[in-house]
Amino acid sequence: MIRSKASYATTVAALAMACAALAQRPTPVDPATTHKIPDFTIPPVKPGAAYERFIAIGDMGSGNDDQKKVAAAMALRAAKEKIAFILTTGDNIYPKGVQSVGDPQWKSKFEDVYSDPALRIPFYPSLGNHDHYGNPAAQVEYASVNPNWRMSAPYYAFTRTLADGTEIQFIALDTEPIVQEQNTVDAQLKWLDETLEASKARWRIVYGHHPLYGHNPKRGNNAIMIARVEPILVKQHVDLFVAGHDHSLEMNKPVKGVHHVISGAGGGADWAYPVNWTDESYYVATLGGFTEFRVVHDEIVIAFVRLDGKTQYAYTVTKS
Repeated sequence: MIRSKASYATTVAALAMACAALAQRPTPVDPATTHKIPDFTIPPVKPGAAYERFIAIGDMGSGNDDQKKVAAAMALRAAKEKIAFILTTGDNIYPKGVQSVGDPQWKSKFEDVYSDPALRIPFYPSLGNHDHYGNPAAQVEYASVNPNWRMSAPYYAFTRTLADGTEIQFIALDTEPIVQEQNTVDAQLKWLDETLEASKARWRIVYGHHPLYGHNPKRGNNAIMIARVEPILVKQHVDLFVAGHDHSLEMNKPVKGVHHVISGAGGGADWAYPVNWTDESYYVATLGGFTEFRVVHDEIVIAFVRLDGKTQYAYTVTKS
């Protein structure tokens, strides 16, 4: 194929602009190093009480060293705390998801990364926008070959029951069709409302990729998620909404009774975006980490864990 000098000049100019944009990308600053971490306490474990512990991570599937650093910190915490399972808040495989169950990225960006024995536990994934760039159905089908990948559908629900009978309902949403306002949205939201309406669980936790409220300076709050999802969360008395997408760790102040958590720092420092700490935030951090949840009959403790495996901040949701 013969190209004109003009087309070459256009291509070179486009490449130069792209390189300049990359060079000007602001270096993420961890807000947790520029703001005073609020005082917090972690309630002691109650002797004889029934507990469930799980981890949430998101925006992790790069296969790079920084993802592995987060995984190493997770393994330390999982071995110490006897973590039962892991939720994902999407973008499980970068940059364009997977194409099939046999895609080699499963090994390099999931299986090899979370190979520590303490992490060979069930994963309950949700889909992110990057997962939709590939074949999202393949992520559902992967559950048929990896018993620890517990994804039964693009959106689904499951319940965990503590030894004392306390039920915790988890609902994984597929938020990409919602924010893109696809014609499948009404069916998914109707299912969400009906599933919560029928639930008798004491704790209700909904999770997915896109947050309703976030502090990425370019993204901010998500008007579509607020308009379409928030009314159901409020109506059905959902306790927590856990999301990713912003590549950060955030504990935001409750809105209309719903607590909002962002756990999207699973890709580590190399995958970090700039985020702001505002009056709507209890805590905001970037440059890698995950969240650990400890659930008992009357409280949920949410710990924000950094790459050293230590809790930098914790927040407790209580229920009388």
